[in-house]
Parts: sequence; C-alpha cells; structure tokens
Amino acid sequence: MKKLVLVLAVVFFAGAALSGQVLPAAGVENTVWTGLGGPLGSSDMKYYGVLDTLQARVDMGMFTIDGMINWGAVANWNDDNSLDSLSFVNTSRSPLSFHYYNAGNSSGINLHGIWNDLSSGSENTEMDSYYVNFLMHPFKGFDAGVGTKLNWTVGPAPSYGSSVWEAAAHIREGGFSTAYNDRPGTTGTYQFTPDVPGSYDVVGFVPYANTYAKTAIGIRYRYENILETGIAIPSGADTDNPVMNFGFSVHPADFFTAAFAYEGLFQKNGNLYSGITFAFTKSFKVDAYFAWDSIDNDHNGDMANGTGAALTIVIPETGITISPEAGINWFENTNYTPSYYVGGSVDMELSGSILLGAWTSCAWGSADRRWSDKNDNLYYDTTKDWSGGFVLDIRPEFTFILNNRHSLSFDFDYENRTAFDGYNRTSWSTGVYWTYKYAPGKK
Repeated sequence: MKKLVLVLAVVFFAGAALSGQVLPAAGVENTVWTGLGGPLGSSDMKYYGVLDTLQARVDMGMFTIDGMINWGAVANWNDDNSLDSLSFVNTSRSPLSFHYYNAGNSSGINLHGIWNDLSSGSENTEMDSYYVNFLMHPFKGFDAGVGTKLNWTVGPAPSYGSSVWEAAAHIREGGFSTAYNDRPGTTGTYQFTPDVPGSYDVVGFVPYANTYAKTAIGIRYRYENILETGIAIPSGADTDNPVMNFGFSVHPADFFTAAFAYEGLFQKNGNLYSGITFAFTKSFKVDAYFAWDSIDNDHNGDMANGTGAALTIVIPETGITISPEAGINWFENTNYTPSYYVGGSVDMELSGSILLGAWTSCAWGSADRRWSDKNDNLYYDTTKDWSGGFVLDIRPEFTFILNNRHSLSFDFDYENRTAFDGYNRTSWSTGVYWTYKYAPGKK
C-alpha cells in the first residue's frame, strides 16, 4: 500500500493507543522554519524570521522524560516598514501566528469606531514556548505524570492539521478570532467566556475540552486499546478551591470508540466534552463531537456550545485521503447568532518521496441581534447591514522526503477576512520547513 496511506492508517486506527505525550516515542525531532508574508493590517510584505522547535523524549525503565523548546530569531519592523532587528527569544510564535502579527506597526484596525487589536485575537494559533513532562509507569497501562503539557487527550475534536509548528497545520474552526488561550490549561484559563460580537472581526470560537491534562499533575489507566480513564489536577488548584479534570474513553469494538471529558469538577464554569468515532472500514471513518462550556456560570450569557463532525476517506491504491469537516457553535446569550464553519483537507502521494496536501475552510461568524437597540451602548450603526463576518482560508503544502531522517516542506497560506461591519482584508504567508527526526535503533 502507498506510503501515505500506511502513515494515515496508523494515525487513523491506532490513535487511541498513543502514549499521550506530545512526542509519541523515544527520540528527537527538530523543525526549523523561515518565512515571509503580508500580515493582517499591513499591505507590505515582511520577512518574519526563523523559528527552531526542538523536541526530545527519553525512556528509562519505568520513567519517561520529554520536552520541547521553541526559539526564534523574530524580525522587528519599524513603523516605516523597514527591518529594524532580529530578536533571539524563547517564543510562543508559530508560523501560523504571523498572519496576525504586524511587528513594528499597530496590529489593529478601526471597526466602526472600535479599535480591534488583531494580535490579541490570535491566541489559538500560538504555541507553548517550551514544555517538560515527567512520567512514571510502575505497571502496564498505568501512568503517573506531572508536566507543563501532558497532552492527555480522549476522542476527536475539530482538526488543527498537526502541531502548529509543522507544515500541515492550519487554522482551527474556520479561523474564528478568540482571546481564549487553551495552551496552559490552568484553573484560570480553561473557564471560557465567548467573545462579544464586535470585539474582534469574526467571532464564534468554542473550545473542546477533550485534552483533560495540560499543565497538570495526573494519573491514568489504559487497558490494551479498549479503555482509558484518567484524572488531573490543573495548575493553580488549591485546597480552598479544589478542582479536577476527568477523561474517559472506551473502544469496545474495532469500529466504535466513545469518549467523555470534563474540566472543572467541584467548581462552576466547567466544560463538558463528548465524542464518538465510527471506523466502518479501513478506508472510511466518521467522527462526531460536542462541547458544552462554562456550565452553570454566574454571569448570564457566558455559556457556549459547539458540535460538529468529520469524515476520513482513504481511496485505496491511489494514495489519496479526503477529510471534510463542519461545525456549528451557539451561545446562551440569545442575542448572539450561531456561528458556522466548513472545511476539509486532501492529502496525496505524488511519488514515493513527494507528498501534496491542501486545506481550505470557510467560516460565518456570530452577530449581535440587538442592532436596533440604540440604548445598549453597542458598536453598531443601525443604518448599516451588519453580519457576523466571514473568513476564507486556503493552504496548500508540499513535502519532499529526503530520507528516513530529513524532509523539506513548503507551504502557502492565504486568508481573507470580512469583518462584521463589512471591512475586508487579507493576509498571506509562505515558508520552508526542514524537519529532522531521530529514533533509537533506526537509521
């Protein structure tokens, strides 16, 4: 069978058995990226700099240590669009995040009298600047861990392509702007408040709580490829305000997997997740998922819901995989209209060493129904035809497999955003990725 189909099949059907750390097996992986583009809020092309993301995992008996660090030579631009300097920093920037990063210039726009800081609306395209995890496996199936990114995940959720520093990464949920930061997973950040329509250009993002252990201490038990259950105490919990996260997944038959997770046990404002997978054949899979966030919130209107589904279709003997998905998000505040997105990817093997991938998505944002209320201190001019805005994203990428350890990837990402007041702007970027992978015992 084609190389790409084999790789996808491993991810497709063995995903429930992955170890759970970000790097799934012992070894080293290093990705170097450099790129340029035209960020939102700027009509000028800018060089972004260089990012180097290094991961390593070591297994020693019953112990595992793994970590990552992301360093960059990030370009700084003057207000006259001349390159000022390069900053050598441990950074949370990813190639995707530069779409929203107009360094040296104001990164915001004026939307009907409201200044929107676009850089702060791109949290879900950034990454951890580093992580480190320590795990112990005293007997088969049992893990005890403490770390800044344990990444213990159950069930499917809206796709993100891959880790955000890799070429196959793409915007999540169609590109809705959000100030929500789900990377740390501490008690102060997993409580979600929907962005108010008008606070950013196109809002409507809802997080899925299927990663129950992020920055946390936790334990879990997995029985073969049939059962996983775990609990985690997120960073920031204390004895006066106890809080835990819980995850559960069951895989009773080859064709069926069900998962459930909850963030914020023993407190209000918790987040519930559920998801199912039907793997009908080796070439056809259906994922469905549901999120219910900020449950029992004291502040009226903060609760949010999302649901969606995705297909994975492998066309035999062609090296082609098609993965469409769609979702809808709605909110407790009945003044906010639902938001929608559709997207999908196509991956194909052009030859034994050349892979082609492409992602495209469309998103329709949430609007505020109170357009006619002149006494509510809203941003809207009732003489205008307002909407929730619209996002279109297109991202092709090529990967050249040089040998078992080295590969080169090239991508181009085009994003067009129409804000809630009709203001339209675009961004684009292109870059090259060099990835080196080393695994003990492999040449």
